[in-house]
Amino acid sequence: MARLFEYRVCQVQESRVTFVNGKWQGKIPPSHDHEEALNTCPEVWIYLRRVGGEGWELASATAVTAKEATYQLLYLKREQV
Repeated sequence: MARLFEYRVCQVQESRVTFVNGKWQGKIPPSHDHEEALNTCPEVWIYLRRVGGEGWELASATAVTAKEATYQLLYLKREQV
């Protein structure tokens, strides 16, 4: 039987996970003061440790430069049960 996976795409800015599958991860909206909003997002290492315990594995990572901004994309996967 074929194995099925689910995926997450995590955007990382300044060592913070800002979006996961398009959903903002901070405690205050990004339309608020950018620096303050960014600081409410989880640090990448803390986020990866937490979701790793839920079975998520890092499948790939890439850096993106768009309009003067640079960020990373982390692709996570785990087997569906």
